Amino acid sequence: MLRVLAIIFSSLFSICKTEELKGPMVSKVAEFDSYWQKGKAEISSYDLFQARYGEMHHGEAVIIFETEDFSKTKQIKQDRFTPEDQKIPVLKMNMTKSFNTGIYPYSMMISSFVPAGGMVPWQAIKISATVNEWKGQTYQQLSQDIGHYNYKSNSYAVGDQIGTIDRYMTEDAVWNLIRINPEALFHTDSIMIIPSLFYCRLNSVEVKPYLAKTRHLLLDSGNRVYHIEYPSLGRNIYIEYSVSFPYPIVKWSEEYKDNSSPSQPQLTTTAILKKQIMIDYQNHQSTNDQAWRDSLDLKYRMDPDSVLEDSMSLDIRSR
Repeated sequence: MLRVLAIIFSSLFSICKTEELKGPMVSKVAEFDSYWQKGKAEISSYDLFQARYGEMHHGEAVIIFETEDFSKTKQIKQDRFTPEDQKIPVLKMNMTKSFNTGIYPYSMMISSFVPAGGMVPWQAIKISATVNEWKGQTYQQLSQDIGHYNYKSNSYAVGDQIGTIDRYMTEDAVWNLIRINPEALFHTDSIMIIPSLFYCRLNSVEVKPYLAKTRHLLLDSGNRVYHIEYPSLGRNIYIEYSVSFPYPIVKWSEEYKDNSSPSQPQLTTTAILKKQIMIDYQNHQSTNDQAWRDSLDLKYRMDPDSVLEDSMSLDIRSR
């Protein structure tokens, strides 16, 4: 059962006017570098139960966290031409979701880049999201600028859009911040938050800041939950994580009315942790490395021997 933690924050994190909550500077926890600066990524697999079209669909979600140096000006992974004073260390999150709705599949990915060097700003430097399904594909991006985010969207359904959005807290940065320092998360009845790009795309919701309430909750298991409520959207998201470093995310759930099926009852999307490993995945690209997918209990796996047999038979038939 959930109960609200009696957490006393400094005046930096206390309830104050909405316009003051654009974001403080917060420190990463002391243990951060010893865990994250090993040249490896943390990969977690989840059982996904996704609400869509008024029904629940079973699928898989994967979250990859890793550190890397980012270019402040280009807002891309730094290369050998990036000057030292333009590099900034970030904690990158890649989240993927895969599920089927009837005959056709959904493949979704979101990337969030949050500074992770000493004192870090609240907002993400950059967030990008793709949603691909048989009807078409959509790409959305928020990129940090002075006082605002630059926003662009390329969509098969609504065409191309560009604009600017006030630079408030972003829901898609919360996942990174939990891993950097969960004590930096606000507990307030009045804060402006830009909802997840996944949610906005699937529900045709305008990407902009919405008034929200946030809470830290404590489970009987000892895990903590960060709860965000958007009253005007009728949406709640709960992100459950361990109270112990490195604060792994063990479950999350979303409650909202599915705009794709307004006549259907409200359903809850849920993801539950299955497996987690630390690995230099960039160095495991061979078909022989697919056994690592078994260690994550990921369902989709191709047998290297059968691939070889199929390719040989195709080559014979083509002669």
